[in-house]
Amino acid sequence: MCLETNSRKERVKTMILQGLVLSGDVMESTFYDQSTGQPKPGHSIKLTVLDTETDEKYDCQITDGFVTLEHLKELKKQGQPLDVLQQVAAQLRTELPPKMTPITLEVRRIKGKAGFMTLVCRMAVAA
Repeated sequence: MCLETNSRKERVKTMILQGLVLSGDVMESTFYDQSTGQPKPGHSIKLTVLDTETDEKYDCQITDGFVTLEHLKELKKQGQPLDVLQQVAAQLRTELPPKMTPITLEVRRIKGKAGFMTLVCRMAVAA
């Protein structure tokens, strides 16, 4: 991983992860609305990536950079039924990069607990 500095009024450091995709999936989870108790499905992309500079392996949660992921988020906001969301999630699975595909990710933050770490990333945009 390397750090780049963007030149703006305030200096922002961006971590860039250049790696190879080892595996990927669209994860489904269910959360419950605290006020209504109704189940709310959630979806996220998880990629396992090998850093080509350090040979470290990272679990990465991808928050944006896939058009179908944005479509899935929009359908969820609209309150579409679970089967519709699952169909779009299945489509998204087919769009994930195959094993050993080179990938460049912008690390947004790091989350973790009890020795487990996940990098929250988005697909890096070519400058």
